Amino acid sequence: MKKWNRSLPKILGVVALSCSLQFSASASSIKLIDILANESGLGQYLSKFGIRGSSATQVKSYVNNSIASLYKFGSAKPSAATLRRHVANLPTTSSKDKRYKDALLKLLAKPESELTEADIVNSINSLIYLANRHGKNSAAVLACTACVSESLSAKGFKFTLETMNNSKSKEVLTKILPSNPRSLTNYINTKLAKHNIGDLSKSGKLVASEEEKALGLFLGLKEVGSKEQRDLIRAIESVSTNSAGKINIVDTANPHKLWKLFSEDISESEMEGWTKLLDEVAANSKGVDKKRDVFFEILEKRAKDSPELQDRVQILKNKNCFFQ
Repeated sequence: MKKWNRSLPKILGVVALSCSLQFSASASSIKLIDILANESGLGQYLSKFGIRGSSATQVKSYVNNSIASLYKFGSAKPSAATLRRHVANLPTTSSKDKRYKDALLKLLAKPESELTEADIVNSINSLIYLANRHGKNSAAVLACTACVSESLSAKGFKFTLETMNNSKSKEVLTKILPSNPRSLTNYINTKLAKHNIGDLSKSGKLVASEEEKALGLFLGLKEVGSKEQRDLIRAIESVSTNSAGKINIVDTANPHKLWKLFSEDISESEMEGWTKLLDEVAANSKGVDKKRDVFFEILEKRAKDSPELQDRVQILKNKNCFFQ
């Protein structure tokens, strides 16, 4: 490279220097919002902080899904200024939503020269959270937090935002669930009461605000889902049945989030496998309120001859996937 530079004619060297100075001047005016709104620019910054390959592809898809959810105008992508205006105008009423919005707006205005890896990660976490809570008629839903890949989790990423392809899930997310957070909470309360399967006001901290959309999806699929989806829902309700025979899918005495199984696209065969597993858990835990121990006993029995499956069971335990 040094030899190549020495071989440049003097005039080209002057031009190159001039272009470099112009770029530096324009770069100084670049803000984080400009980077997030530009996929190639985001890719360069992810690479700069060691996020490459499939991990970078995942993150870029989360950002694209989030922007598409917040800015629902066909396939058009917003400019940086338009995106910032949409975020600023989000009608955040809960204190948690407002914290995320205020933190994101502060980061979006940060100059490129001052950006840290934490700024990039925190801004994307906030963008995903807000898109999940305030996205308009979007087929995207926040997946299990524990499902963030190990490499991305180590970088500080908290959420994934996947666009659902299942036709019934898309129907619920885009046509049935309210996009306004307060209306969504009311929808959940109405459906829980209608089916007599729990009370959100008595669920403590079991259902985080960012998980309400996944719970709403479960409740919507209970009414319009496919046979395989409704069979799995019935099995989840069986595992949610207490010693008195009452179903409560948001029970602090039996804290699980099996209803989040539908926040990712799973195949019919996977649904059937989960249905069989949960039916076995329910059958072996009758009269017991908390089902967690039975769930893992059965999984460990199935995995005893497979080190790979044993590792996966241990991950489920360590990350509190589904059972808290």
